Amino acid sequence: MLGEMDYFNTICDISSYLTLDNFKWVFNFVIVKFGLYLLWVSMHYIASHLYVSWCVPANLMGLIMSPFMVPAPHCFGLRWLIYQGGNSIMVMWSIFGVWLLSFILPIKND
Repeated sequence: MLGEMDYFNTICDISSYLTLDNFKWVFNFVIVKFGLYLLWVSMHYIASHLYVSWCVPANLMGLIMSPFMVPAPHCFGLRWLIYQGGNSIMVMWSIFGVWLLSFILPIKND
């Protein structure tokens, strides 16, 4: 019984898991593996909200000004970010799906 308690206390000692080196390793892993995805998601999210507030405000003046604001350079750039961001996110989901599928249906070399 005493040996089991030592094992339990060792597992529950979280300070042995949360070291600075472990944190750095996890942070580097997340940035390297998912950094580009997180960047595209963030840019897409921010650009979508900026486009609504800067290029097509939800009031009468926004309705009147929208034909003049749509070709503006900042609105054009935001639309590009929204479109390309959405495409990049879809492609990344497809890559993730293919990667998962490779575990379910492994490719066999005959």
